[in-house]
Amino acid sequence: MAEAAKAQISWPKNSWGALKRMIRAWYAAEESGSEVTQKKIADMAGVQPSQLSVNKAFLQDIGIVEPGGIALTEAGKRIGVGLSNDNERARQQGLQQVVRTCDILRDLWDLTRGRGTLSEDDFEVEISLRTRQSKNTPGFTMGVGVLQDILSDSGLIEIEGGTMRPARGLAEEVEKRGIAREESQTHSVDAFIETSLRKIPVPVSASSIWYICVAENPEDGDVDRFIEMQKLIFGRK
Repeated sequence: MAEAAKAQISWPKNSWGALKRMIRAWYAAEESGSEVTQKKIADMAGVQPSQLSVNKAFLQDIGIVEPGGIALTEAGKRIGVGLSNDNERARQQGLQQVVRTCDILRDLWDLTRGRGTLSEDDFEVEISLRTRQSKNTPGFTMGVGVLQDILSDSGLIEIEGGTMRPARGLAEEVEKRGIAREESQTHSVDAFIETSLRKIPVPVSASSIWYICVAENPEDGDVDRFIEMQKLIFGRK
């Protein structure tokens, strides 16, 4: 069976606390109205330009800084607003947007929701599986901690006694918003399924049938990746 696709990510060289200081300075530099340079951002953050530079790739990979550029994304700006104005809700909204759009963070969040709980050790294992990297990889351990901090800081998960679980209050609110959006799009989604996807019945017992929708011409490896993802979601080996 084909292996799951490797997640592409550059590891940060500093803690999430240090990265937040850089994002706050980044936002302040953009709001100043003058030319934004890495040196200016570094000066405002109180770090060396080289320190900002080595972390920029990570911020680009997770969707806080525009890829191939120096501007903050919309999510990055929202995080910057929250950090600059001590507005926790704005910061959480920006981080939740990052989680939704960053493949590895979205996978980890989906996995935590699917299992209900996830130990910090298993969290590290799941990242290792997706990146094909380990503690021997420079920056890996720091990166695992930062990804965990981002999920926690977003308000989507809670961490207690080395165990991660979906946060009770905010996660339920996010789920309700997602359900409301899905309901409002029911007709368009149904039309898309009718015209673009095949609906395949899967008998799972004598009295239960599940349905999956697949593209007419799936790419090579899509089926294997789909099966592997279901195993991860349901906690199967």
